[in-house]
Amino acid sequence: MEQTKPFYDLSIAYNKDDSVMRALLNELVELGYKTIAIDQSFDHSKKEAGKRGSEMFPEPHKIEHLRKEFQNKLRILQRITILYVDVNVAHAMSVSQNLRKFNLIAGQPKTDAALTHCCTTFNGDLISFDPVAGSRLSVNRKAYLVAVRRGLFFEIKYAPAIADSNNRKDIIKIAQNYCTKGKSKNIIFSSGAAHEFQLRGPYDVANLAFIFGLSEDQGKNAVDRHCRQLFLRAESRRIGKTIMFVKGNGPIVFSGSSEDDHSEEDDDMEDLETQIGGEDESETKNENKQSNKRLKMA
Repeated sequence: MEQTKPFYDLSIAYNKDDSVMRALLNELVELGYKTIAIDQSFDHSKKEAGKRGSEMFPEPHKIEHLRKEFQNKLRILQRITILYVDVNVAHAMSVSQNLRKFNLIAGQPKTDAALTHCCTTFNGDLISFDPVAGSRLSVNRKAYLVAVRRGLFFEIKYAPAIADSNNRKDIIKIAQNYCTKGKSKNIIFSSGAAHEFQLRGPYDVANLAFIFGLSEDQGKNAVDRHCRQLFLRAESRRIGKTIMFVKGNGPIVFSGSSEDDHSEEDDDMEDLETQIGGEDESETKNENKQSNKRLKMA
């Protein structure tokens, strides 16, 4: 499994113009992001009636040239956001081969029934919303908790709030609904940016937690730990059930966090162990000297 590093922005709008995409990616590098996802949308509600049972979803866009260009700077994932209104999307997803080529699958329901289905049955990784019409939908507490138990995450995009004040009100309303119904569990922040001027740094994005009703720790996790957990869940969905045997000569530590996580407590423990080890060695040397003196006296 490929590794990812913080910070994360899992919604960057795809643009056919490579110059626009390069400007976005360069700005993300400057702001300190390491893992991003290029998003493309598909409206399942506009499907043709005669295509039931066949491949409905598009293939991922060709971005290999961008991956090679930013190989040592960014980990670029591919994501698809499915807009839908009814449960028929489940059958189309089950027979699709193109969906397996995407790293992340997000659902964007258009109706209350579709939102309930997205929380309880949707075979994806992420629940998104329309910044314009999303405030009309209200998730209930039961469906929210079911989604959390299933390991799904809820996405809040901040770029539409920068572009339009009306969207800002709708986004805050949606975030407050998440806070009321589910205590803002499993929330991630992403930009949804289509232009480089709509991007903000990860620490500025984490501070949006105070506006959206999240705690300080939840705001930090929304751009780091929760995104990492979302990636791991998506990889397990793609790979399926696997069995792994791990054999090591020393202690093995399992962690679901990013590679760069190393707390101050770990440093303190290492210093403490070094001090204790030094004291033990000095005590051992003193005991050996005393025993040698006794032998000489004898």
